[in-house]
Amino acid sequence: MKCGSAYVMAGVEVRDRGSNGAVPLRVHIDEPEPPDHGFIWKRGSSSGTVRAWICAACGYTELYTDNLAALYDSYRKSHP
Repeated sequence: MKCGSAYVMAGVEVRDRGSNGAVPLRVHIDEPEPPDHGFIWKRGSSSGTVRAWICAACGYTELYTDNLAALYDSYRKSHP
């Protein structure tokens, strides 16, 4: 960790309160509608779960997201 502590809680689930209770925090990217698609088309998207690494000495927190390859692919389609 940037603070240099050896007291780290790794991979802690980060939750948010929703209408149905606490749910894991996620990153979600929707892909744009392609200009040339057939009659049947389903919007593509990707998501990843956010996890925290927390210093138990000072509280410094770093957030990391999984499923990076799929997220980046969806992101590039929506931000050419």
